[in-house]
Amino acid sequence: MDTPRRKNKSHIVWTAEHDTALRRLADAASEVKKADTTASRRQLRSAVDAARDVGVGWTKIGDTLGIASGNAYHRYRKRADQQRCDANGAQG
Repeated sequence: MDTPRRKNKSHIVWTAEHDTALRRLADAASEVKKADTTASRRQLRSAVDAARDVGVGWTKIGDTLGIASGNAYHRYRKRADQQRCDANGAQG
């Protein structure tokens, strides 16, 4: 998993990858608002995972979704593949 490049310990260099991930996230959130379907929720989950993969923080994700960063973290901290494993384990 790639992480943002750092100039120093406290400063992350923002890249085009971050911008692309946030645009994808905003588009997915808009789709959920238009039509709250299973497919649109999966697309949103995938966009959150992709944003995290490139190093976008929970504050930016929350801002993009219009929710607090803590709420974004609690709602999306488990990746889609982890949720499937948890659900399958609960059924067993």
